[in-house]
Amino acid sequence: MASPPSPIDPLLAACQRGELRAQETFYRRYFPLLLPICQRYLGSRERSVPLLNAAMLRIFQSLDDYREEGKLEGWLITITRRTVLNHLRDEARSQRRLAARDFSWPATVHNHALDTLAVADILRLLDRLPDHLRLVFSLTVFDAYTHAEIAAELGITETASRWRLKQARSLLQAAYQATHQHKLGS
Repeated sequence: MASPPSPIDPLLAACQRGELRAQETFYRRYFPLLLPICQRYLGSRERSVPLLNAAMLRIFQSLDDYREEGKLEGWLITITRRTVLNHLRDEARSQRRLAARDFSWPATVHNHALDTLAVADILRLLDRLPDHLRLVFSLTVFDAYTHAEIAAELGITETASRWRLKQARSLLQAAYQATHQHKLGS
C-alpha cells in the first residue's frame, strides 16, 4: 500500500518545471529555515542573504537530483551549508588566509532571560567571534563535524581545529560570565 504523496510534492514539481510563483513560494517557505544556517558561518544578515540566494539558485538547479529519499529540509540545509563553506574557502584562498578581526566584547550584553542567555544573545556573541573561530565553533557545535572533517573541509590541521574551538569556547565563556556578573551587579 503506497503512502499518499506529501503536500510538498506539487510545489516541488512546479519548481522543477520552472514556475516562478512556485519558486517564490518555495523560497519564502524555506528562507526562515536556511538563513540561520548562513548566519552561523557568516555572522551578519547582510553577508548571509546573498549567500542564501546563491544556495537557493543552486537548489533550484538541483531539484531534479532530489530523490525524496530523505527529508527535504536536510537536503536543503546540506546544499546551503556547502554553498557557504565553498564561499568561505574561496574567500580564504583569495585572501591567502582568514584575517582575524579586532575582537572586543561589548561593555554589556542585554540578557532577556533570568538565568540563561537568550538565543538572540548567543547569536550576537557568536557574531562577535573572529571568522576563523566562529566557523570551527559552528561546525563542531551545531553541525557535529569532527576535527578531522573540519580540517579536511577548511584545509587546516586537526590541531588548528581543536585550538580554534578552544579559543572560541574561552571567549564565549568569558562573555557569558561577564554577562552574568553584570546582571548580578545590577
